[in-house]
Amino acid sequence: MKHGASPLAATVPRMAMSLDKVAIALDVSPNSVLQMVEEGLLPRPRVWRRRKLWRVAEIDAALAEWPTDGEEMADAGDKGRWDAD
Repeated sequence: MKHGASPLAATVPRMAMSLDKVAIALDVSPNSVLQMVEEGLLPRPRVWRRRKLWRVAEIDAALAEWPTDGEEMADAGDKGRWDAD
């Protein structure tokens, strides 16, 4: 059974997303997500075996630091600053 295919999946909170799902959630291409990671605007993914997943909480924390329209972007600075304790 594919992940998210069951009716129960709609009621389970999403904790992490694949590259494609992050891109869909941000309304950008997967390549844009990877570029944002390299620029320090998004956190690096978590890795389990060959699977890479982005924690939803870390993406949300990263987006909260983005400027609003009309503000200057602060230096991306310390990569990995959204990592959970």
